[in-house]
Amino acid sequence: MIASVSNAHPSEIRLCGRRILACLDRSTVSEVCVPYAVSLAKTFGSAVTLVHVMESQEHSGQRTHDALSWEFARQEAQAYLDRLGREASEELGRPVDVRLEQGHPAERIVDLAHEIGADLTVIGSHGEGGITSWTLGTTVQRLLVVARTSVLVAHSASTGSSTVAPKHILVPLDGSIRSESVLPAAAHIAKVNSADIALVHVVQEPLVTALLDEPEDMEIAQKLATRLEAAAKRYLEQLQVRLAHEGTSASTVVIRHANERQGLLEISQREQADLIVLSAHGAACDPARSFGGVTTYLLTHSLIPLLVLQDLLEAKLHRSHKVEANLAMPLRREGFAAATR
Repeated sequence: MIASVSNAHPSEIRLCGRRILACLDRSTVSEVCVPYAVSLAKTFGSAVTLVHVMESQEHSGQRTHDALSWEFARQEAQAYLDRLGREASEELGRPVDVRLEQGHPAERIVDLAHEIGADLTVIGSHGEGGITSWTLGTTVQRLLVVARTSVLVAHSASTGSSTVAPKHILVPLDGSIRSESVLPAAAHIAKVNSADIALVHVVQEPLVTALLDEPEDMEIAQKLATRLEAAAKRYLEQLQVRLAHEGTSASTVVIRHANERQGLLEISQREQADLIVLSAHGAACDPARSFGGVTTYLLTHSLIPLLVLQDLLEAKLHRSHKVEANLAMPLRREGFAAATR
């Protein structure tokens, strides 16, 4: 029995309905988050807050600045925020709030999101350090460790304009109600932007290992994979029909791949997706983690913008985020992904 698309998850997934927090560090590459925040605010009728966190002396490791230099820096940062706020307000058609904060950027952003009731935190993939060989910048990686809201990670090559209108939306599904919980949001984004949706599932391709090396066992595994592939096609087709009844057209994609996570990346490139929408957790949900293993892998490896909707209420995220923020070292791409396998 397929759960209703319009009421897909009992944990009241937080759609982008109240306020969106867009994070800036005064670098050009971080500003990619603004058009995404404005676009989603138009789609869901959300309020928008732009924030810049001035890293304080104890967090930056730099010498104390004299009061005059600090005031000059503060005024420059405020002018920067005010300018972007005015531009975003003109594009959105209603006022956009700006907040100049001080402290550890990742931790302060998480706390501010809680204080202002933000449903969604929008961040650029990189900040003032610029584009590097890593998929995500250091501050973004730290923020993802402690984030408690839904997040959208936009990449600097994603847009060169003041507006964003996704046309090809990819929705990975693992057969769980949790993964289906993003469908109402994805369908609404598609309708507003006249976009198409691809519903995607990856079936694990059996590999010969020390535990699976007998021909008879491999034959059984292959038969099971074939059955799962057929079941996945039926499952996605049922969702496709249900979406169609609610006014949204969608295609379905089922592939077999030895690495489910890499398979999703390959599909996103093949389908030329410009937005991936997925739930923070899937069938194997660990409430101690803000994001599950597959979601974390996509966050840290995808070059396509990702909208990750948090399926757990904040009270159920048991992790002590502040402790982890203080202890966490900058996370390299491989290390971050490996930690969640």
